[in-house]
Amino acid sequence: MKSKKQLLFSILFVLFICAFLTLNVVYAATSSKIEFCDYSGVRRTFMILGVIINIVKIVVPLILIITGMIAFSKTIISGKTEDMTASISLLAKKIIAGLIVFLIPSVLDFTFDTLIGADDSSFTECTNCLLDTENCTIPESDPSTYTE
Repeated sequence: MKSKKQLLFSILFVLFICAFLTLNVVYAATSSKIEFCDYSGVRRTFMILGVIINIVKIVVPLILIITGMIAFSKTIISGKTEDMTASISLLAKKIIAGLIVFLIPSVLDFTFDTLIGADDSSFTECTNCLLDTENCTIPESDPSTYTE
């Protein structure tokens, strides 16, 4: 059990390092209105997170459903009727958990649209890079922080 926690910690640490290395310095004293999502490093970070979400969205439900089906088939093969109800409930819980993981991006998209609003364009590019990585556009250069 300790190795799973270490693996999760390692993955989170790598994600933190990736986010830290790709973010650009944003100066507090700007004279023009520059949005947070105008920076290429921010969009790259959101795109990396979007790709990870897409991978998790597909792999985790498959793993949950396959392991549940394997446990259920082992119970059927063993022929113990008292273990059947526990095995069926475990399979149902794993299927529900897989569906929840699969629907997380849709829930995030709905939440962002509701909280930010459709007319607010300041975070549109960030949510686009997070939830729709194919249509994410990363700018060639960062905006100028100081007007000259």
